[in-house]
Amino acid sequence: MSQKPRAARRREVRHPATLTMTDQSAHPAHTLDLSHGGISLQTASQMRLAQYCAVSFKVQLGDDQHKVLAMGQVVYSDPDADLGYKTGVQFLRIDTGSVDVINQLLQEA
Repeated sequence: MSQKPRAARRREVRHPATLTMTDQSAHPAHTLDLSHGGISLQTASQMRLAQYCAVSFKVQLGDDQHKVLAMGQVVYSDPDADLGYKTGVQFLRIDTGSVDVINQLLQEA
């Protein structure tokens, strides 16, 4: 798979996550890296390209735990010998609170 070079700063993040598809099927995942534009996830099964989904995960910032919730679209889901599948989701809509959390995570990079 040929991926375009990324212009956005990315940060490695490792948290349990859930990928919920439009058919309401939920897939456990683990975050790999994050940017303002999207997220890379480890998934056990291959996700269909171009399908819409919700990504959610929790992060600890200081004393508080925050939930990140974003709507997106699968842009790649490639087999990986170590991870199962490396799945990329491009963000289409993010709630304001999640934008703030992502900004804080990326500032720490």
